[in-house]
Amino acid sequence: MLAIEGLKMVVGLCALSLLVFALVPEMGDLLVLAKMLAASFGASLLFVLLYPYLRGVRKGDRVQVVRGAISQFFGFTGVAMGNCRKGEELTVKLSRGREAVGVVERYEGLFTLPQVKLLYENKGDVMR
Repeated sequence: MLAIEGLKMVVGLCALSLLVFALVPEMGDLLVLAKMLAASFGASLLFVLLYPYLRGVRKGDRVQVVRGAISQFFGFTGVAMGNCRKGEELTVKLSRGREAVGVVERYEGLFTLPQVKLLYENKGDVMR
């Protein structure tokens, strides 16, 4: 999930800032450390905000499959069978080997999977 990746980035960049502050002798001012930690936090926030839009949905990603507006909270998960961007059609592998086609409506959120609105199953059954 994106929240975990963002947290890892915050911890990693803060650790790097502390190491640079400790190892470089010219950085004796605490204001420099505060600025480095602020830059680390800002870079992590930008990562969390921009990463889903730059990456899109990739083959093998877990996605939330929804059938309509009310089922956003009761959707089920599937696996993306290809790379895709928002608004494009995507083939999704469902449970028991079934496949369906849907449209990517939303990218990955902080705690949510990418959302795909189901159009139809490849077997020909309409799932609206």
